[in-house]
Amino acid sequence: MDMEMGTETVTEAENLLSLIKRMLHRRNYEDIKMMFQSPTVFAEIEPHMPTVAMDMYTEICAPTLTDETNVEDTQLFDCVNELLKVIANYAPLQQIMLELMEKIEESSSIAIFSAYLRALQVVLLRQGQSKPQAIEWCLASVVTRVRNLPLPGYLSEGYDEQQAQLVEQDKQVEELLAHYITIDLCYEPLLKVILEQEVKTSIFRDCRLNRRNILTCFLLQLLGKPLALLELCNVPTRLLQPGQAHTCTPSPWRLRPELTQRSYLQARANASKTQSYVQQVQHTLITDITRLLGDPYYLLCLVEQRARWKRRLDAAKGVYEMSSHNVFLIDEKLPLPALAMYYHALLVGQMLPKNAPKIYAPLYLFESSLYLVSVLLEQPEPPMQHCGLRLNDYMLSILTEPVPQHSLDLEVHKRYCEALCKITGYSSQESLRQLGLQVLHHYILAFEDAAKYLILKNLLETVQHDGILGYLAGMYKDLVAAQVELKAPLGDVYSGVQFRSMLLRCVCVLPQDVKSDLLLHSVSLSNALNILRYFAMADLENRTGFWHALPEIEEQLLQPLGKALNFSLAHYKAYRERVLNGQSTSDDELMQKQLNMLAVNISNSGMDGGEGDGHLPDIGREEKLEVLAGSITGLESLRVLYLLASDNLEQSSIKRKKLLQLD
Repeated sequence: MDMEMGTETVTEAENLLSLIKRMLHRRNYEDIKMMFQSPTVFAEIEPHMPTVAMDMYTEICAPTLTDETNVEDTQLFDCVNELLKVIANYAPLQQIMLELMEKIEESSSIAIFSAYLRALQVVLLRQGQSKPQAIEWCLASVVTRVRNLPLPGYLSEGYDEQQAQLVEQDKQVEELLAHYITIDLCYEPLLKVILEQEVKTSIFRDCRLNRRNILTCFLLQLLGKPLALLELCNVPTRLLQPGQAHTCTPSPWRLRPELTQRSYLQARANASKTQSYVQQVQHTLITDITRLLGDPYYLLCLVEQRARWKRRLDAAKGVYEMSSHNVFLIDEKLPLPALAMYYHALLVGQMLPKNAPKIYAPLYLFESSLYLVSVLLEQPEPPMQHCGLRLNDYMLSILTEPVPQHSLDLEVHKRYCEALCKITGYSSQESLRQLGLQVLHHYILAFEDAAKYLILKNLLETVQHDGILGYLAGMYKDLVAAQVELKAPLGDVYSGVQFRSMLLRCVCVLPQDVKSDLLLHSVSLSNALNILRYFAMADLENRTGFWHALPEIEEQLLQPLGKALNFSLAHYKAYRERVLNGQSTSDDELMQKQLNMLAVNISNSGMDGGEGDGHLPDIGREEKLEVLAGSITGLESLRVLYLLASDNLEQSSIKRKKLLQLD
């Protein structure tokens, strides 16, 4: 009897499958819609759905949901799209989940991605609380698809604020934003269920693998690349004025009927109408993550835990020690660059909710965020470096008291300074170099005096970039000058042994004695000479101890520098005569290096004819004379400064002797 009933059920299920196929063939789309929407009709066919669901998917949905069908027969595509959503509710859970994950990762267009994502929405809700790992796998396929989308190269190479105004009009960027908006509509029901059913705690929370934490990590991952590369769209000039139409329309809305009725602006009515699509997407993600976390600052303590006390990987399990008790400790689940973008948007973007806790000390926020800032500065993409600088500058601006010296015990300060100086000195983006220098200045001034001294001294001893060295030396001079003008007793870092050490070891230095390349170190040498001129005239009373250090400064800097200047000028002028007379110049190593630098500049600027063969272009007589003229001018300027400094020292020495005689 049971066997007969089973056979009868299979037969009726097969009949249902055949019926739907015939109706599709006859284009009876409204009748199919009525079958599943009419309570009476659906009550008859629902018992057979678990049996026939996978066959419907394999024989109807998978072959039909293609880009070709979407273009040539939109009605058929939309009908099967709706059918897939019904099938997802009855097919064997694990089997349909694996099918949908594969299709999402391999989707060839937003139409296909949207169709399978709508079905995945049903699967996510079916999983319930008991299978968070399955939910994680499903959402991971979505992240994989987004990360594999093609993007214009300039997003990674860097672009300025003016170019950012046109970013959203790029077709590939439109496609990316359309994916993000579709994802938002997909996870909304799951988010609603989690917020309604699961109780959150702000302090002793459950950080294990559960639905809430998996969804939190998923949304945080979406804030990373590629969305993070669009961050420069969030500049103030990007905002549209009220009533101004936006030129970008993420496409194609018609592929998802529910989105035609519920556009992104309607779905997020509380978002400002002046926001760009990038800002709207970001606002949605930030808001939902914060709702899941409760305390938006909570993850900052875990950042320090991950960066400062890294645990070894367990080779057998492939995870960090104790990470099974805290998913936020696993890099794969919570990448730090993405988390950094969350706090950038939250703080710099002013998305912090009004009910955010006010108990966190500014120093704690500054130190904790410094790990994230370092992560962003170490990213190869200029837009993410830009975000790191802005986040750092914001955190510095909220400090209410000087940062104490013991904060420098944190190794993150060294990592941060290395990354910041690298950007400031060598970034291809001028705006980044300028902002980096401003942030470096702000960072040093945020500390108490003893810490300022340590930072400057360490940077001056380790940084190789001549421009930064000159800037830092000038900054120390300004700090000392400000204290000298106060007429109050000078602190240890501005006088005596420490002042002497700074000048002799870091500021008044000729790297290779007489053989130094003066043009390579022209900025730092110019600043050193100006610093000597200042203290010679401003500190006749020797409050800093400058005059005690002067004999050593003369021995290690001024005397060899004078000889090096005379030698270099004579050398370059003789060289110029040889070029003018048509004599060979290839035997001089120093000059050849200067000529090679010019050749590299010509090649990089495209003036070499675009050959691109990797060989340096030949430099003619005029170019050589141009290099020589620039070198001689630079050396002459440095010598004028040297003579001024020598004269100032001599005159100030005379004045100082008179003062001593009067005393």
